[in-house]
Amino acid sequence: MTGDEFAGRTAIVTGAAFGIGRGVAVELARRGANVVAGDIKADELTNVEGEIAGVGGKCRTVVFDATISAENERLVRIANEEFGIVQLLVASVGGFPAKTPLEDVTDDQWDRGIRLNLSSAFYSCRAVIPQMKSAGFGRIVTVSSAAGRSPSNPTTAFYAAAKAGVIGLTRQLAQEAGRHGITVNSVAPGITLTPRIRELYDDAGMERLRSVTPLGRIAEVEDQVAPVLFLLSDGARHITGASLDVNGGRLML
Repeated sequence: MTGDEFAGRTAIVTGAAFGIGRGVAVELARRGANVVAGDIKADELTNVEGEIAGVGGKCRTVVFDATISAENERLVRIANEEFGIVQLLVASVGGFPAKTPLEDVTDDQWDRGIRLNLSSAFYSCRAVIPQMKSAGFGRIVTVSSAAGRSPSNPTTAFYAAAKAGVIGLTRQLAQEAGRHGITVNSVAPGITLTPRIRELYDDAGMERLRSVTPLGRIAEVEDQVAPVLFLLSDGARHITGASLDVNGGRLML
């Protein structure tokens, strides 16, 4: 990838206020993309806007709720008005508050978890697909999780189910959209040193994670950003329907 490969392209990044989404938004802007950064956290989006300005990038931040269909449509309209047709989408909204045994998961927790981690990706993809089809070009990357690929101890049922669903959604959309010049892929990150993860684990917990990771370290956000950008790049133009594991080798154990 070159330093300006995304120059002039319009990109939407959801879940852009924190972690992987934030890292992707900043790096896309650094590499020339016109970035629309969406999240529900207004204060953090302001910080993202400042960070992107600091690298000389172009950005429009939008406070929106990714779990509502109409809000995703609004995000796309804003992108069109600000920068033109959306060519790149990174759907990275997701998460869960705490590990909860299956029998303790309430109906409301299940419904909220599925909306946050799966429906949000569906709504985002559905909102951009028509204009990508009309343009004959598009790059979509969804953010799944290692928990959607293999059972994971520190997670909970709705998160694992939803993230597995993201991979299924990605493959189906890749099959439908390929003839229109659109690639659709996912990344499945392992545990990554985002602020939320740092709060969940003490030093001993971090060391246990390192000890069961073949590469011997826990991923930094930058380790997840680079694979996403690759899948958005022209170098990945013949890759679609793939799910890229980025977990330091833990999935093969």
